[in-house]
Amino acid sequence: MRVPRKLGELLVENGILTESQLLEALQAQKRERKLLGEIIVELGYATKEKLDGALARQYGSKLGEILIAKGLIGFEQLQQALDDQKNSPKSLGEILIDKGFVSEADLMDGLSKQYNMPYVKLADYDINPEAIAKVPLDALKKYCVFPINIEDSMLVVATANPEDFIAESDLRFLSGLYIKFVLASKSELLSYLD
Repeated sequence: MRVPRKLGELLVENGILTESQLLEALQAQKRERKLLGEIIVELGYATKEKLDGALARQYGSKLGEILIAKGLIGFEQLQQALDDQKNSPKSLGEILIDKGFVSEADLMDGLSKQYNMPYVKLADYDINPEAIAKVPLDALKKYCVFPINIEDSMLVVATANPEDFIAESDLRFLSGLYIKFVLASKSELLSYLD
């Protein structure tokens, strides 16, 4: 796990605070014994949302940063989900949904921005039957993916996990085509794989 950097350094580095504002906030922190973030907001140097985004960045959570910037969650909710993730095989997104912090659609929108990858709703997509025939059903179920099209000798595959490089490699081997992932919700993928 990444070691979080000092919040003050991060805020200055990202242009949210000046060095002098940071020094003033640190002096106030010594006097008042409050959290640095709390003091920065009280002094009017940054909004709670900007601070939450910087905290998400500090913890290395790009998805958290995106969801905070959209006003969907706060840093406290992100931190709670990150803590739960330490003892869970589930992804951060699944935990955020399970806790009721975000909807599946909001999560998919956030992941789409994080991975710079289109999000498709399978129900609205004109699925190419030739694409489906390229990979055995058991492999599709194993990786929870669904081929939707063939474009320029690439198999376009809907996935909820764009970082599953083993799936990408196996699908490429099985289909004989390069793989291009697009995002789809896990619930929709499961309904298509039944």
